[in-house]
Amino acid sequence: MSLPSGLPLLPVLLCLLGAGLAVTWVLAPPGAPAAPSPSSARRAREPLPGVLETARLVEQLATVLATGTGLRQAWAAMASVLPDGELRDLARAAAAGAPPHRAASPRLRDTEMITSLATALAVCERTGAPTAGMLQHLADALRDLHDAAQARRSAFTGPRSTARILLVLPAAGLGLGMLLGGDPLRLLATTPTGRLLTLAGAALTVLGWWWMQRLIANADPPHRHRVDPSVVLELVAGALESGLPLAHAVGAVAAALPPGAEEAADLERLAGALTAGLPAELGSRHLGADLAPLGRSAVLAESTGADLAHVLRSAARDARRARAREAEVRAAQLAVRLVLPTGLALLPAFVALGIVPTVISLLGGALSLGPGTD
Repeated sequence: MSLPSGLPLLPVLLCLLGAGLAVTWVLAPPGAPAAPSPSSARRAREPLPGVLETARLVEQLATVLATGTGLRQAWAAMASVLPDGELRDLARAAAAGAPPHRAASPRLRDTEMITSLATALAVCERTGAPTAGMLQHLADALRDLHDAAQARRSAFTGPRSTARILLVLPAAGLGLGMLLGGDPLRLLATTPTGRLLTLAGAALTVLGWWWMQRLIANADPPHRHRVDPSVVLELVAGALESGLPLAHAVGAVAAALPPGAEEAADLERLAGALTAGLPAELGSRHLGADLAPLGRSAVLAESTGADLAHVLRSAARDARRARAREAEVRAAQLAVRLVLPTGLALLPAFVALGIVPTVISLLGGALSLGPGTD
């Protein structure tokens, strides 16, 4: 295949390279992980234990503890049946007396699931709450959180893929012009009009990319909690079931949370207010949206005598189930909002880089505004 006379070779090669990269990028699954570095190749061959695997471990540990076995003996029993991997290493270290957040490998140590497990065990140690029951509820919560995360990823896969395809639209305009027999690349590279069109198309493409990324980030923000708020409610409920009053239960959970957890300060403030004798309605007014169910449940229990632990567990389950529904709603709204950057940035870029130079080249440069044409 020969190039048209006068067409620079470099722009053609760059265009072909860009088109190949764009196709690869579009066809790649959204959020695909990057290739591991050589230094982590050995660990990368072993997949990181997932939430379901950890939930199964926690549930089995709870089952062993329910028989009356001590915690370290239960960990040793788990280490004897788990397959080789990081969870087995965790169980062995915990059987030797190490707390989970120190026994876990560096990859697992700061994950939400291991942090939640360590916090639950710390709450049991501080309050005397039944460890088996606490861990069983934690396992159920981890499964719910996994289901909610899967539903969120599924809901946003379509809009994210659509955004990728639309971002290739301006480059597709160049290919369309060449298929129609035009010479848009030479015009864009060698004429004043073409350079203006290139600048305008590139600016509009960058604007469209930035706009779409902002929409996606706002619709699907990253999870920022080290321990999910619904798990915090479960921990407070478990502490209440040990016989502690609400103020002491909340204070124990706040002390057990990892350093820097956002919920710890709110729980400490609530515990202080309740200890000072303030009613739950006044003491919980400072709670954010994530912990608001704790305040409402406390007010309900205070005014009616309802079982606060049961009410908190119901609120925690409802919060987790609402994640999937909220993700579906946000994903549907995102699909509609993507129309704005498409219509105001990417379609004009498609016209500037594909339609206009193709029309000019097909007309033999009659519409060109500068002396750079042949």
